[in-house]
Amino acid sequence: MDRNELIARIGRLLVADPAVSDGEWDGYALVVRYGDGPVARRLSGFRYADDGGHQAATPRDPAIGEAFDELRHATRVHDKAPWEACVLRVRRDTGKLKLEFEYDRPEQWDITPDTIAAVAERARPPALHDSTGN
Repeated sequence: MDRNELIARIGRLLVADPAVSDGEWDGYALVVRYGDGPVARRLSGFRYADDGGHQAATPRDPAIGEAFDELRHATRVHDKAPWEACVLRVRRDTGKLKLEFEYDRPEQWDITPDTIAAVAERARPPALHDSTGN
């Protein structure tokens, strides 16, 4: 599969996962972080309301992580290390997916008890009225 087909597959898997499909949300973000050690890939999802609230909502379907593994391989640039973090953002009202690949500072997406609030806010998809394009 090419990268566009993989992105579309990830989108289909996400909307079918109860963590995303159940409940009310205006925006959704999934932080995918690769690293060393016993957990080589970590997924952390968040549902957002336009009024400012958010809640953890990490998908459970292992096929989503596997699809990100494939995407990481498909987007690898020759003679360059693969990206170590990816942030997927989606707005419910438009259904459009936006992906950001992080090569240089993946640690900014590391989630700990001390960083979870800041990471969740940084991952927030922009509201429709937001002109920053984030």
